[in-house]
Amino acid sequence: MSTDLGTPAPADPTGKKILMIMTTGPEDPDKTYAPFYTAALMAAMEIDTTMYFLMHAPELLRKGAAEAVPLKKGGNLKMFVDMALENGVKLMACAESCRDLCEIAETDLIDGVRLVGSATLADLALEADSVISF
Repeated sequence: MSTDLGTPAPADPTGKKILMIMTTGPEDPDKTYAPFYTAALMAAMEIDTTMYFLMHAPELLRKGAAEAVPLKKGGNLKMFVDMALENGVKLMACAESCRDLCEIAETDLIDGVRLVGSATLADLALEADSVISF
Protein backbone atom coordinates (compact mmCIF):
# COMPACT_ATOMS: atom_id res chain seq x y z
CA MET A 1 0.00 0.00 0.00
CA SER A 2 1.40 3.38 -0.99
CA THR A 3 1.39 6.05 1.68
CA ASP A 4 2.01 8.95 -0.70
CA LEU A 5 -1.15 10.99 -1.03
CA GLY A 6 0.57 13.71 -3.00
CA THR A 7 2.35 16.84 -1.95
CA PRO A 8 1.00 18.87 0.95
CA ALA A 9 -1.81 21.06 -0.26
CA PRO A 10 -2.33 24.71 0.55
CA ALA A 11 -5.48 25.68 2.39
CA ASP A 12 -8.63 24.99 0.39
CA PRO A 13 -9.31 27.94 -1.92
CA THR A 14 -13.02 27.56 -1.17
CA GLY A 15 -12.30 27.89 2.55
CA LYS A 16 -13.51 24.45 3.65
CA LYS A 17 -12.28 23.48 7.12
CA ILE A 18 -12.50 20.11 8.83
CA LEU A 19 -11.87 19.56 12.54
CA MET A 20 -11.18 16.04 13.78
CA ILE A 21 -11.36 15.54 17.53
CA MET A 22 -9.35 12.63 18.90
CA THR A 23 -10.06 11.23 22.37
CA THR A 24 -8.77 7.67 21.90
CA GLY A 25 -5.17 6.97 22.79
CA PRO A 26 -2.90 3.94 22.54
CA GLU A 27 -5.21 1.95 24.84
CA ASP A 28 -7.31 1.07 21.75
CA PRO A 29 -4.88 0.71 18.80
CA ASP A 30 -7.61 -0.30 16.32
CA LYS A 31 -9.20 3.15 16.62
CA THR A 32 -6.02 5.13 16.03
CA TYR A 33 -4.94 4.78 12.41
CA ALA A 34 -8.17 5.66 10.54
CA PRO A 35 -8.35 9.26 11.84
CA PHE A 36 -4.77 10.00 10.73
CA TYR A 37 -5.38 8.38 7.34
CA THR A 38 -8.67 10.24 6.85
CA ALA A 39 -7.09 13.56 7.86
CA ALA A 40 -4.18 13.00 5.45
CA LEU A 41 -6.63 12.21 2.65
CA MET A 42 -8.67 15.35 3.32
CA ALA A 43 -5.56 17.51 3.42
CA ALA A 44 -4.41 15.98 0.12
CA MET A 45 -7.80 17.06 -1.27
CA GLU A 46 -6.83 20.64 -0.35
CA ILE A 47 -9.17 20.83 2.64
CA ASP A 48 -7.82 22.74 5.65
CA THR A 49 -7.62 19.87 8.16
CA THR A 50 -6.92 20.08 11.89
CA MET A 51 -6.74 17.25 14.41
CA TYR A 52 -7.28 18.21 18.07
CA PHE A 53 -6.14 15.68 20.70
CA LEU A 54 -7.62 15.61 24.19
CA MET A 55 -8.23 13.20 27.06
CA HIS A 56 -5.79 10.29 26.44
CA ALA A 57 -5.24 10.97 22.73
CA PRO A 58 -2.17 13.21 23.28
CA GLU A 59 -0.34 10.01 24.27
CA LEU A 60 -0.25 9.21 20.54
CA LEU A 61 1.81 12.38 19.99
CA ARG A 62 4.44 11.60 22.60
CA LYS A 63 7.88 11.00 21.04
CA GLY A 64 8.23 7.27 20.33
CA ALA A 65 4.59 6.43 21.13
CA ALA A 66 3.34 5.98 17.55
CA GLU A 67 6.07 3.41 16.93
CA ALA A 68 4.72 1.40 19.88
CA VAL A 69 1.12 1.29 18.59
CA PRO A 70 0.89 -1.90 16.51
CA LEU A 71 -1.39 -2.35 13.52
CA LYS A 72 -3.12 -5.69 12.83
CA LYS A 73 -1.64 -6.02 9.33
CA GLY A 74 1.86 -5.19 10.56
CA GLY A 75 3.75 -2.00 11.05
CA ASN A 76 2.81 0.72 13.46
CA LEU A 77 0.93 4.00 13.75
CA LYS A 78 3.96 6.16 12.92
CA MET A 79 3.41 5.64 9.18
CA PHE A 80 -0.05 7.24 9.44
CA VAL A 81 1.10 10.10 11.69
CA ASP A 82 3.89 10.90 9.22
CA MET A 83 1.42 10.73 6.32
CA ALA A 84 -0.85 13.27 8.03
CA LEU A 85 2.03 15.66 8.73
CA GLU A 86 3.44 15.32 5.20
CA ASN A 87 0.06 16.24 3.73
CA GLY A 88 -0.29 19.37 5.85
CA VAL A 89 -2.62 18.26 8.64
CA LYS A 90 -2.34 20.53 11.67
CA LEU A 91 -1.93 18.57 14.93
CA MET A 92 -2.96 20.30 18.15
CA ALA A 93 -2.72 18.84 21.64
CA CYS A 94 -4.82 20.08 24.55
CA ALA A 95 -2.42 21.55 27.12
CA GLU A 96 -4.66 20.59 30.02
CA SER A 97 -4.93 16.96 28.89
CA CYS A 98 -1.18 16.79 28.38
CA ARG A 99 -0.49 18.24 31.80
CA ASP A 100 -3.24 16.71 33.95
CA LEU A 101 -4.02 13.32 32.36
CA CYS A 102 -0.98 12.30 30.35
CA GLU A 103 1.84 14.11 32.14
CA ILE A 104 3.40 15.10 28.82
CA ALA A 105 5.67 18.14 28.64
CA GLU A 106 5.69 20.18 25.44
CA THR A 107 9.24 18.97 24.78
CA ASP A 108 7.97 15.36 24.87
CA LEU A 109 5.68 15.92 21.86
CA ILE A 110 6.73 14.99 18.32
CA ASP A 111 7.76 17.76 15.94
CA GLY A 112 4.83 19.43 14.23
CA VAL A 113 2.44 19.39 17.21
CA ARG A 114 1.13 22.65 18.61
CA LEU A 115 0.21 22.71 22.32
CA VAL A 116 -2.97 24.78 22.80
CA GLY A 117 -5.47 25.58 25.53
CA SER A 118 -8.84 23.90 25.82
CA ALA A 119 -10.67 27.05 24.68
CA THR A 120 -9.01 26.57 21.29
CA LEU A 121 -11.33 23.60 20.73
CA ALA A 122 -14.38 25.87 20.87
CA ASP A 123 -12.81 28.31 18.40
CA LEU A 124 -11.86 25.51 16.00
CA ALA A 125 -15.33 23.94 16.17
CA LEU A 126 -17.06 27.26 15.47
CA GLU A 127 -14.80 27.91 12.45
CA ALA A 128 -15.06 24.40 10.97
CA ASP A 129 -17.47 23.41 8.23
CA SER A 130 -17.56 19.89 9.68
CA VAL A 131 -16.46 18.32 12.95
CA ILE A 132 -15.61 14.61 13.17
CA SER A 133 -14.98 12.89 16.50
CA PHE A 134 -12.99 9.70 17.09
